[in-house]
Amino acid sequence: MFSLLRLCIGSCLLGYASYSDVRTREVSDVVWLVMTASGVFLASVELFTGSLNPFQVFKSVLVGGIFAFLLFILKFGGADVKAIISISLLFPTFPLLSTFHLRLPIMQVPLLDIFVLSTLTNSLLIALVSPLSLFVYNLLRRTVSPLMFLGYKVELPTVRRKKNFKLMHEVEEKGSGITEKYIWGGVEPTEEVLSRLEELGRDKRIKEVWITPELPFIVYLTAGFFTAAVYGDFISVLLAYIYQSVSLTS
Repeated sequence: MFSLLRLCIGSCLLGYASYSDVRTREVSDVVWLVMTASGVFLASVELFTGSLNPFQVFKSVLVGGIFAFLLFILKFGGADVKAIISISLLFPTFPLLSTFHLRLPIMQVPLLDIFVLSTLTNSLLIALVSPLSLFVYNLLRRTVSPLMFLGYKVELPTVRRKKNFKLMHEVEEKGSGITEKYIWGGVEPTEEVLSRLEELGRDKRIKEVWITPELPFIVYLTAGFFTAAVYGDFISVLLAYIYQSVSLTS
């Protein structure tokens, strides 16, 4: 009944949340309050008119609450936890749209019909593909290294202009040379660390450094939201394809 309105609200607020988190590492609680209030209001209207099954709302909120709690336990950001809860309230069912002879989502709505679950699983799969994109990027630049899946090289003078990253090595001086020690989890680019690297750069002892991008999870969650709304549930599509392939060969 309100699919288009829900998609407009969700798209605008999640898009802004991603932008804000990337730029400032913070997302205003107003974003989640507006999304939650919109979800509660629209669901109330649909429940009153009988166009929405109460069990569908319960199912969505229950699954959203469980996964929000898991993200909290796993020390994800507060924005990620609040986003999951807000999405579960704003989208108790999959948004269905038919426009210009195109029906969204393109693939069939999964049997469970829990939009927040599809959003989350899509976002996790997209996050898992990120190392592959780094590998392709390094391959195109002809940078061959065991670290190709984890990060990429940048010229030292450009490091300060980068956002949301960690250095992949700890640089140590040894006599007239330097050694680079890989650090699991990365090195925070503090002022002290960057100043030391720039000093080594001025001495022409180092020209490039490896960095690993650190995109906030809300960015992947937003990508999962759009792919779920437009295309559908990745896992359901994959399982259906496997089932059909097995059926044809048996």
